Amino acid sequence: MVSVRVLIREATLEDAEALRDYAGRLFAERLPGIFRRDKPTIEQEMDFLNAYLTQENSTLLVAERDGVIVGNIGFMGEKLAEEAHTGTFGISVAKDARGSGIGTALIGALMAWAPLHGITRIQLLAWTNNPGSIRLYERLGFEREGVLRRAVITEGATIDVLLLAKLLD
Repeated sequence: MVSVRVLIREATLEDAEALRDYAGRLFAERLPGIFRRDKPTIEQEMDFLNAYLTQENSTLLVAERDGVIVGNIGFMGEKLAEEAHTGTFGISVAKDARGSGIGTALIGALMAWAPLHGITRIQLLAWTNNPGSIRLYERLGFEREGVLRRAVITEGATIDVLLLAKLLD
């Protein structure tokens, strides 16, 4: 069995084109939970990156396999001083890399990054029509804190969204 090495690191502006390509592949799947949109322009991707890179309590981590981005996790810290210790993440993994531990590794990397940047609460929103992701989050210690009822409408159906959070010591 061949071991596949994945590098997880903080994204930089130089990753804009690679992230744009990754987003295009991901959006083409039209997955539930991934808002349906077209491949971003390079300007849109730069704006996306800058939103994470300009706040001390925010980050975008990427997972690379053989020099190609196969996943990312974006953590956006809150802006008010009273809430700056908390934030919300979103995560994605490329179709051909799912089930290989990359999602777990990305969340682990975020957990290591967070305390170094004053983060003591990490939260996320999970669509209830994606039970596999919810199982992953709960296995990693995230707890359900609430339900946003009928928060999403996709293809004519309403979907509840769970708020999950993990408090860091």
